[in-house]
Amino acid sequence: MKLPSLLIFFILISLTLQSQVVADFILPDTICVGKTVNIKNLTTGGSTFYWSFCSGNTSVDPIGSVLGGTSGFLGGPAYITLAQDGDNCYSFVTNHVNQSVTVINHGVSYSNDALSIKNIPIPGMKMDSSQGIQVKFDNGTWFGFLVCDFLLIRLDFGNSLSKTPSILVLNTITGMWSLHGLQIWHENNQRWVGITTSSWGNSVWNIDFGNSLANTSPVFTDITQGFGLSQPGPLSIVSENNNYYCFIVNALNSTLCRGDFGSSLMNKPVWKDLGVVCNSDARGIMLIRDCQQTNGFMTRYLPAGKLLYRLQMPQGITGPVSTVSIGNIGNLDLPQQFSEITRVKDTVYTFICSQATTMITRLSFITCKNSSIPSSQLYDPPSYSYDSAGIYNVRLIVNEGQPDQQNVCKHIVVVDKPPVHLGPDRVLCPGNSAFLDAGARCDTVLWSTGDTTRRIKITLPGTYWVRVSKFGCWGGDTVNIGLYPLIPTKLKPDTTLCQGQKYLLNPGKNYKSLLWNNGDTTSTMLINTGGTYWVHTVDTNNCPGADTVIITMKPPINVNLPHDTAICTKNAVILNAEVAGAVYLWQDGSTSSSYSVTDPGTYWVRVSRGGCAVLDTTLVHDCNTDIYFPNAFTPNGDGLNDYFRPIGPALSKFTLTVFDRWGQQIFTTNDSERGWDGTYKGVICPAGNYSFIATYELAFSPGVSGKKGGTVILLR
Repeated sequence: MKLPSLLIFFILISLTLQSQVVADFILPDTICVGKTVNIKNLTTGGSTFYWSFCSGNTSVDPIGSVLGGTSGFLGGPAYITLAQDGDNCYSFVTNHVNQSVTVINHGVSYSNDALSIKNIPIPGMKMDSSQGIQVKFDNGTWFGFLVCDFLLIRLDFGNSLSKTPSILVLNTITGMWSLHGLQIWHENNQRWVGITTSSWGNSVWNIDFGNSLANTSPVFTDITQGFGLSQPGPLSIVSENNNYYCFIVNALNSTLCRGDFGSSLMNKPVWKDLGVVCNSDARGIMLIRDCQQTNGFMTRYLPAGKLLYRLQMPQGITGPVSTVSIGNIGNLDLPQQFSEITRVKDTVYTFICSQATTMITRLSFITCKNSSIPSSQLYDPPSYSYDSAGIYNVRLIVNEGQPDQQNVCKHIVVVDKPPVHLGPDRVLCPGNSAFLDAGARCDTVLWSTGDTTRRIKITLPGTYWVRVSKFGCWGGDTVNIGLYPLIPTKLKPDTTLCQGQKYLLNPGKNYKSLLWNNGDTTSTMLINTGGTYWVHTVDTNNCPGADTVIITMKPPINVNLPHDTAICTKNAVILNAEVAGAVYLWQDGSTSSSYSVTDPGTYWVRVSRGGCAVLDTTLVHDCNTDIYFPNAFTPNGDGLNDYFRPIGPALSKFTLTVFDRWGQQIFTTNDSERGWDGTYKGVICPAGNYSFIATYELAFSPGVSGKKGGTVILLR
């Protein structure tokens, strides 16, 4: 039976759609250490699948090793490119000294040294002129292209890179002088486009091969567009979000520039100067589109030190660029340009030539060892987990080695359990509190108290725990809170004192330090005046304490018996101690407010009021037999005891001299009635002790004379 042509058409269309490979998968963005990762494969089509769960990651620094087996073949190696033909991995090196291209066969892996090696002489190549090289496969044929001075040279290997190529010079173009960098792209699997730099011509050129690298007349176009370059050399191209970007190193001033081609390398690029990104001798550059992000590296052409740098692009490929040194990895010495990146299973490789040592350094971004299984070849990969936090590349290769091979790479962020630290076990002082903090940026928080806030306030002793989660990862901590025994700070109760009474404040003995309101730090305070007194304490557990006491002073009891006085007649001397509301007790037991003195002697009175008492004493002399001087006087103009002078019988001869505390004479008189009024040259003398000397002769007892001296207190 013959099928209708329309039905045949639809069947063919259906088979074609079914045979197309569309690779994709879903995995968690973030997961916890030790948690199971489940990947869902969304790939349609495809016959083979290779999963790498811990793929080599160019976001981390590579390891380096010197490639073995190249001795005697390299001569001033400059540029290097990589190509894999079936199971054989090749690298191709341009040499400045021996005018050749060195072909290195690494066997089945770029992790191998040179298993076989040969040099291909390039006719017409000048010394030091061989630079960029690319090897590409197109429509069954392997082609190699290298730039040399102003030449573009093609190597035709036929269907195998093991063959000796035929060599053809394609073009010589005016204005292309000292060609340097070279990259060739198969844009959208349709058009072959090359980009090269003219170092001495300070220009960038587009090479349009059309739809075939077999084209012997590619079109060269200057795409510099007036942009200022300074000996442009190595270049690197990357495609991101369907746009092409070209980074070029200016060897003369170590600056970097970026060309934005938009959606096609056939467009005229917009150039931007990125400034100095390497302090001197910037040379090679490599951009890597690796697992949904672009990473970059640079070299410096110096014999030692910091020769390898990572590009820093915090705002993405269209933002500013800086560099950070990652040292000298793999014994670099006068390093030139990187090869393109290549991946063999889980490891990523790139190579750099060292001109000074005629060696090649292999940089390897190796697979990590943190996944429970490294890889799988099943359509639906098994569940697995990661044993440490980090950012890991999960890579799927569908139909590896086939024309329709597709690669998909996605990040997975693995986080550790949230760190929680409530601090050490501790003991609280009575009345104090503590705050426990579960930490920031947690999804959920649960305390033993039932609280769900980040922080809780603790006032009671006990064991407290918290559990927190982040991205489904749980962490926690526990702390024990104790309570010190109460050591109270207690001064005496508020009290009232009599005038002149002293009061000792003593908070106790169990304190490391004390501070009183007057700034003293002694253990006690002795007070005799009213006021508010406080003390702050710190006990042996470093717990603070405080107490306050108010001291009130009772009104003073003012008893003013006359200072020493005398009886000079038969009349009595009246001593008056009267104070309102007071009780009296004299030396003989009498209780009146006054006392009549008829005989010389010492008399005292105790005056009591409101629980307070004062005692006053006076000495009564017989002025008929001798004179005496009072021990104090009060020159205040009240008519009582205003002068310092002798008391006693009449004198026929008399002298009195008064001295201050420094022995200076401040008063003298021969008149016993005059006395000292407490001034010196009209100026009031300060209160205090003064000394005196007096000589005299009694008027009614001729021949009876005497001399007295001592001190007197001037009261104000």
